[in-house]
Amino acid sequence: MANLHSKIILVKDINLDREYLNVLSYTEQQMVNLCRENKINEAEDYQFIRPSNSIYTNFKYSECLKANYIAFQNPDYDNKWFFAFIDDVIYQGEENTEITFTVDSWSTWFDYWTKKPCYIIRHHVNNDTIGLHTVPENLDIGEVKQESYDEILNFGEDGNDYYFCINTTYDPTTGSDFEGVCKINGNLCGTFIFCFDVYSGSVGVPNITNFIDKTNKDGKINAIQELYILPKTLVDAIGTTAKHYSATLGSFDCKLLNDSSDVVTIAESFTKTHNFSGLNIKNNKCFVYPYNYLLLSNNCGNYNIYKYEDFSEDNPMFEIEMAVAVGCSCRIIPRGYKNIDYNYNESLPLAKFPTCSWSSDAFTNWLTQNAVNVVTQIANTGISGATGNYASVAGNIAGLIGDFRNAILAPNITGGNNTGDVNFSTRKNTFSLYHMRAKDEYMKIIDDYFTRYGYKIMRLENPNITGRAYWNYVEIGSNEEIGYGDVPTKYMEEINRSCRKGVTIWHNHSNIGNYNLNNYIA
Repeated sequence: MANLHSKIILVKDINLDREYLNVLSYTEQQMVNLCRENKINEAEDYQFIRPSNSIYTNFKYSECLKANYIAFQNPDYDNKWFFAFIDDVIYQGEENTEITFTVDSWSTWFDYWTKKPCYIIRHHVNNDTIGLHTVPENLDIGEVKQESYDEILNFGEDGNDYYFCINTTYDPTTGSDFEGVCKINGNLCGTFIFCFDVYSGSVGVPNITNFIDKTNKDGKINAIQELYILPKTLVDAIGTTAKHYSATLGSFDCKLLNDSSDVVTIAESFTKTHNFSGLNIKNNKCFVYPYNYLLLSNNCGNYNIYKYEDFSEDNPMFEIEMAVAVGCSCRIIPRGYKNIDYNYNESLPLAKFPTCSWSSDAFTNWLTQNAVNVVTQIANTGISGATGNYASVAGNIAGLIGDFRNAILAPNITGGNNTGDVNFSTRKNTFSLYHMRAKDEYMKIIDDYFTRYGYKIMRLENPNITGRAYWNYVEIGSNEEIGYGDVPTKYMEEINRSCRKGVTIWHNHSNIGNYNLNNYIA
């Protein structure tokens, strides 16, 4: 005998879809409450004709036309509530309307399964610490722009920040020849190194002229080997001994470079960029590479890209190493980068300081070709992950945004250029740090994408179906199961299929579709 003690609620304005793109994290009782809040009519004593998924009701045809959803109790499941989408409303007579329906698998059984670890393609994270999430998204970031700029000015900026230096085996102040070797920055040197101060206007030329003239008059002109420039920072750190020659005509002052054992080092630190002017960024992945990074340049065609998140300290640390050489030897080294205290493999050389015309043409030509290292190569690693046969919602949108292009991350330079001399003349023979990021238009697109679909995860872990204030997006692998429980197989498979395509789990029915909300970590 048929059981006639079931209830049915006729419901309108339920903003769920039968493709399970948008679902609710409601318990069974919360779903019943939602249906009663939106009910058109409610009745008892019904018999359900389950094979055809239809029911004959005494609701008016006009009432049923306004409805898009029903809730009913099924006597076969101890009066458990089922929730269903209305497929069709068929007039059978006065107050005799047939309703055909499809069970809402997610809402009906959400209370009856437990999530489990599975392979997560993407979801909203519940810990958005900057630098914690760096899996490549392969999104087109467009052309980049400079957010801010830093320049290392330890070489000075007032025009008096360098010395003219002469390597010679003869000391015209004492008339003595150089014998043996000395040690400069730990390297052996077979000459005196005389340094001449730069003075405004004359740039120290009279002292140099008189020094060379005295050397020539002493018959030792061949002792002069090189005339070049060194930064004052380097010379003063090593130390010098003052030298003077007096004469009625031809007096000069200079400094003799002292012996030294160690390379001169200078520490520098900079502030990471964790906010963008004019933008209110919601997702902290926007503050990591390739959307936000540091570009270090020697202003001579050589550059390195550094990822803020790969520095061990809150403020990126660098150390400049300098040693005396014709043209000067200098490099900048990231500290604590990729967990390497001194990451020499990702250091950057400084362009040479000028050599002066006292040098032979052959030497100048050699120096031109060898004083600047080749442009730093940037290695790029592609990461791909199979997502199966299902076309994921987030993946489709990512495809519309476009594929990631490396070329836009750095200037369009094919090799280093020997522009050290003009760099020196324009006061740019130094290291420049450019804090780069995607332009506003692309940054907003990317931030909105993360807001809607969370981050790419690509690993085994528990899916985050809750944790955000208003919604959680979850997408699992094509052969994965999101959970297990007392759920009939066909309904659990429908739940799994929805998660394989990608599903947005809303935590309040009234907010469905409102992506303008601040979906903070609750």
